[in-house]
Amino acid sequence: MSRLCAALLCATLVALTLAGCSSRAEQLYRRAEAFLAQGQLEMAAEEYLRIVTEEPSSALADDALYKLAYVYAEELGKPKVALVQYQALANNYPDSPWGDDALMRIMAIQRETLHDPAAVRQTWGELCKRFKDRQVLCARGLLEVARAHFGTEEYAMAAATCDELTARFPAQQTQCAQAALLHARSCERLDFDQAEVEKLYEAVIERYPDTHAAATAKRNIGWMVYLNREEIAEARDEELRAQSRIVKGVPAHSARDTRMLQALSALRALLAHRGDQRSMEWLEALVGTPFAIVFDAARPSARPEPLEGSPFEAVAKALGFASNTFSASSAERAFGTVHQALLQGHPVIVRYGSPARWTIVTGYDLKDDRVSYMPPDRNSYATVGREQFFGGWRAGSGEGSGLAGPEPFHQFSLGARLKQPADEELLRVVVQRAAEVMGRSTLAGAPAGAAGWEAAGVWLERCAEPDASDDRQVASGWTSGSLRAYLTLAETVTPILQRAETSMPALQGAASRHTELQQEAELVARKVDEAGTATDDAAAKWQAAAAQANYVAALHQRLAEQLASTAGDG
Repeated sequence: MSRLCAALLCATLVALTLAGCSSRAEQLYRRAEAFLAQGQLEMAAEEYLRIVTEEPSSALADDALYKLAYVYAEELGKPKVALVQYQALANNYPDSPWGDDALMRIMAIQRETLHDPAAVRQTWGELCKRFKDRQVLCARGLLEVARAHFGTEEYAMAAATCDELTARFPAQQTQCAQAALLHARSCERLDFDQAEVEKLYEAVIERYPDTHAAATAKRNIGWMVYLNREEIAEARDEELRAQSRIVKGVPAHSARDTRMLQALSALRALLAHRGDQRSMEWLEALVGTPFAIVFDAARPSARPEPLEGSPFEAVAKALGFASNTFSASSAERAFGTVHQALLQGHPVIVRYGSPARWTIVTGYDLKDDRVSYMPPDRNSYATVGREQFFGGWRAGSGEGSGLAGPEPFHQFSLGARLKQPADEELLRVVVQRAAEVMGRSTLAGAPAGAAGWEAAGVWLERCAEPDASDDRQVASGWTSGSLRAYLTLAETVTPILQRAETSMPALQGAASRHTELQQEAELVARKVDEAGTATDDAAAKWQAAAAQANYVAALHQRLAEQLASTAGDG
């Protein structure tokens, strides 16, 4: 109660300074102080609250709000009530001299009572934003974040946060010493080799010799050395078992022939593990793949990826799941969150191996230091040592995570299911995605949609020239590559559009137009094939193929406009 005593002394000086004044706020404040001095805590709290609610603009309001929160937290044992008051002080009185202490006390309650490391880190971010020049305060706050992770048994995250503190605030010796000690304790809880943990404790003693952390490190080393070794081994095995988890029942997933489809195949396995038996056709429709067509003369077999962001998050959101994503600069730093997800029973998707494939991490045995995972086209789990796993992860994701983003060592897992969307809601998502993809004029830098068909028409016109053998080769490569892949996927989404018509009046006829678009696009492919093998009238046949491509461009544009209108109505 030392801080409160200091506050009382300060308040007494204020009261003396204001002698002779008798504003309502001052009267209420003196009553609250008198009740507090008499030990009538509830009545003191009531008077402080009256100042805050009745005289919020008073110079004493922030002081009263701080003391109100303090009384609830320290004297009445109601930390959750105090949390609301501290947050009100931080939000409503940002210039108060109590602002820094209020934010620190918010973090303490979030850590000790709510056990919420994420909330502690968010409050720390606000603390650093307001007091960015006060390095000691920011270091103290980050230490609270590390302690919050440790208190919820997230030892890998606790150790990583301690490393972050010592890297960002090396001049703050007291906080760095505490962080180094907590790092050593976290590694001890993670059952690092005893010799390695001892070295970590010794490092605390050597770097920060005259600190309380160093004294604690000395005691911990003594405990490790002299405690009964059998008891240590038994406790270690028990903790290792508690920190190990193999998630059972994750179904197999196939490799597929594009990055997007292989990613969706892995995601489909995660969804099936959570009880959502979703077809590939549905997942493809939710990301818009069946509606994407490009003409890229430099890459005639290009398969466009319609989403600019991660398909994992887009599909999870549409299906009502929360999602957990994380990336880090190294496999070692990223693996801590993989481990935490596994402990919660959530398998994790990572980009792994060479060539890189989306792979599902299914478990980690801490005692044997082995990682279980399911690569594509395998019906059982593979198991390798952690370092070997890191090597495969570096090969697949060390330079970036492909369609999931440029950051290395990306990982994704499904979180809690927040809602079960109705079919009509999912159908509307498909329509919105289709409108978005079909309305785009470029994808990955190449002409797309109606513009893609028009670009194909211009190119096919060039093929009618006598010396156009190279152009014709590109055209044939496009029809057997990009166009053929588009036709295969487009066929799968027609039944979904037919279902959407039943719930969206503005969509009537869209499925038929989509079928017509496929049929006319198929005719483009046939005309190109005929022109490519023709011995007579080849130029006329190439011109016919070009005209057909331009006709398909008009069909594509008409359907895109109908989908956009329907999506806008939603």
